[in-house]
Amino acid sequence: MRRGLVPHKVRNVFYTIIFIILIGTLGFKLIGGAKTSVLDALYMTAITITTVGYGDVIGLDDKPLGKLFTIVYMFFSVGTILYLFTTIAAYIIEGELRRVLRQRTMERRIAKMKDHYVVCGIGMVGLYIVHELYQTKYHLIAVDNDESKTEVLKAHKLDLDLVVGDATENEVLEMAMVRQAKGLFATTNSDNDNIVISLTAKQINPGLRVIARCNDTKNIDKIRRAGADGVVALNYIGGLRMASEMVRPHVITLIDAMLRDRTSQVRVEELHLPKHSPYVGKTLDDADFRAVGNILIIAIRKVHGDWVYNPAPDVVLEKDMHLIFLATPEERDLMRTLVEGESGRETG
Repeated sequence: MRRGLVPHKVRNVFYTIIFIILIGTLGFKLIGGAKTSVLDALYMTAITITTVGYGDVIGLDDKPLGKLFTIVYMFFSVGTILYLFTTIAAYIIEGELRRVLRQRTMERRIAKMKDHYVVCGIGMVGLYIVHELYQTKYHLIAVDNDESKTEVLKAHKLDLDLVVGDATENEVLEMAMVRQAKGLFATTNSDNDNIVISLTAKQINPGLRVIARCNDTKNIDKIRRAGADGVVALNYIGGLRMASEMVRPHVITLIDAMLRDRTSQVRVEELHLPKHSPYVGKTLDDADFRAVGNILIIAIRKVHGDWVYNPAPDVVLEKDMHLIFLATPEERDLMRTLVEGESGRETG
């Protein structure tokens, strides 16, 4: 329902009813003459509009013109008011019906999702997360207890579903299909809420990766103990960012360009090499990932090993190895399909 139109229609109905009452009061006052008070004229207007018919108080029996006015006014006023109220009722019912249909369509669409990401809390932090995931073509669901955030998402041209409810409650997270999700972001302004969201989400889906926002650094350990796999303290990250802006400005410029360039959408991505991958046992040179696209392998890491940056072409790929690389979303998905197979394709 377009919220802006509802007050407009209500105002029009209100103004029309006031106009009808004024016309009736003025008409009955003129018909009754000087001896008719405004209250009596208003009374005649009210009983005519409502069709109650308690009685004539201005003496219409000897006023043919008054009777004619009453007949015309009755048909006009009653018919107009019935039409107005019918229009408003139809609008409300139609709007409610549309809302219910949209809700059911959304629920059916969400029920089919898996390996997606859930963003709990659509404030400024949550909105930036949604922007990044949406722009890089990950499937996601937003959760917020404020229904007006739907309009916020639309204003930012983010076409995704919003589950309205308290993310600390089990049933709300279940509605967001957390049980089938790949990851969850707890981004509310309250550390206590983020703790409860992390704990509840992990209880529903122990394999879920949870990243939580921390507003007070003293709560970092509490949030981790609640089940968060990663905790981001905004003040801490902001301080590091400011220091980096000062001492390594070009690095920050490069990273910002990668995150904000809406034409290339190149991102730093990661990929897990499963044991069944056809690339296990091959060297980086033999794998020839550049054939997939303009992919640049930045680093690799063996199981329980250290990161190897700018790996040599003769490095042998092993099972459960992690690859860090530069790629567009399309190149990322294609590479994941080739390396992991159809079962490992990113659908989130």
